[in-house]
Amino acid sequence: MQMKRITNERYQETYYTETLENGLRVVLWYKPGYARSLFMMATPLGAMDLMQEDAQGNTYSYPAGIAHFLEHKMFEKQDQDVMNEFSRMGANVNAFTSYNETAYYFSTSGSIEGPLDLLLDFVQQLDISDASVEKEKGIIVSELNMYQQMSDSRLLMETYQSLFHEHPLKYDIGGDENSVRSTTRQQLEACYQRNYHPGTMMLVGVSGKDPEQIMEQIRRNQRSKQFAPLCPIHRRPIREAASVVRERHAFSMDITVPKLAVACKLAPCVDALERLRREWCIRLAQDLCFSSLNPQYQRWLDEGIISDFVGADVDLGADHGVLLFYTETQKTAAFEALVDDVCKQMAALTVDEEALQSLKHRYFGTAVRSLGSFDDIAIGYIRSAFAGYDYFAGMDIIDAICAEDIREVCRSLDLTHRSVVVITPKR
Repeated sequence: MQMKRITNERYQETYYTETLENGLRVVLWYKPGYARSLFMMATPLGAMDLMQEDAQGNTYSYPAGIAHFLEHKMFEKQDQDVMNEFSRMGANVNAFTSYNETAYYFSTSGSIEGPLDLLLDFVQQLDISDASVEKEKGIIVSELNMYQQMSDSRLLMETYQSLFHEHPLKYDIGGDENSVRSTTRQQLEACYQRNYHPGTMMLVGVSGKDPEQIMEQIRRNQRSKQFAPLCPIHRRPIREAASVVRERHAFSMDITVPKLAVACKLAPCVDALERLRREWCIRLAQDLCFSSLNPQYQRWLDEGIISDFVGADVDLGADHGVLLFYTETQKTAAFEALVDDVCKQMAALTVDEEALQSLKHRYFGTAVRSLGSFDDIAIGYIRSAFAGYDYFAGMDIIDAICAEDIREVCRSLDLTHRSVVVITPKR
C-alpha cells in the first residue's frame, strides 16, 4: 500500500497516511521549514481497560493500573538504558498513560533516523523479569502515595470514587497499592501481547523532513520483524448504575481552607462526534454561567463563596459522564447552593450571542494555534483516530455550535445523581 496524501484546505495542513502490512497505522504530518521533529507511538490501552474481550467472546481481566505499570517497564531493557540511548542521539524521550491510551514519544532537532528506529524497537519488545517487576512495584506505590498527599489530586479521585460503582474511573490511572502489589510478570506479558500488536497501534510523526524517506525507514524497520497474527480485542462494555456510590463524603487533610467538589453523573454518549459536540455545548454553558462572563461572578469572589482555586469541567465517554464544579472556600454550603443555581441557569439558559461568539472564537483560536504544537498534533490525532472520528471534524464542531445547540443539550441533562466531596483541614 502506498502513502496517501491528505490536505485540509481550511486549515492548510498536509499529512500522509499508510497502513503497513503488519497493520501498523502510520501518519506523517508534514511541516516544511521546521527543524524539530516529534514521533509518537501509541496503543489504545488505557487505565479503563481492566476488562477486555476478543472476537470469540473470551474475557480477560487485569489489575487496576496495569497500563501504567507496562509504561514504566517498557523503558527497562536488560542490555541497554533506553533513555540514555535517546539522550546520546540528541533526542528527548517520554511517555504517558491516560484512561484511554498509552503513548511513547521523542522529539529532536537533529537526525531522526536513530531515535525513530529506537522508538519502534523498544516499544515492540517487552523485556522484563520477576525481579524487575517486584522492584518497580515499590517505585509505583511511592508515586501513588505522593499523589495521595496532594489535595487537588485527592479531591478528584475521591469524587470519582463517590460517583462510580463499577467503572474504572474510580481507580487512579496508576491503580492503588493493592492492585500494584498484586500485578505479576505473567499478567504484564499477557496484556502486552494482546495490546501492543502493530495492528492495534499507531505511529504519528510531525516533521519537516521528507515523508517518503521517513516512511521508507519505517517500512524497512517493520519488515525486519515477525509478529504473531493479530487477535482483535476491545474493552468490555461496562454496566454502571445511574445512582452514585455516596451522596456525601468528607475527609481531612493538612490544608488550611476546605476544598470541595460537586459532581453529577451524566448519561454516556456512544457516538464519538456527537459526544464531542455535546461536551462542547456543556462546556460553553459552564463558561457562560460559571465564569467571569456571569455578572454575579465578582460578587461570589467578594463574598468568599469561591476563590482563585475554582473551576468546572465536563467529561463524556461512551460509557460514562461527569459534570464537575469545584473550589476552595470556608462557605461550603453556600457553594453547594451556588452550583444548584448555576445548574438551573444552564437548564434555562438565555444565551448572550456576543459572549457566545467571543467564547467560540477563543476556543477555536486555541484549536487552530495547536496546529503549531507538534505534541498537540500527535496527541490530538491519535485520540481522534482511536475514538473513530476525523481530527479536523473535531475542530469544526466548535465553530459550528449555535445557541440553540447549547440550550437543547443543557435542557436534556439529568442532574439528579449527585455527589458532594469535601476536604476539611485537620484540627
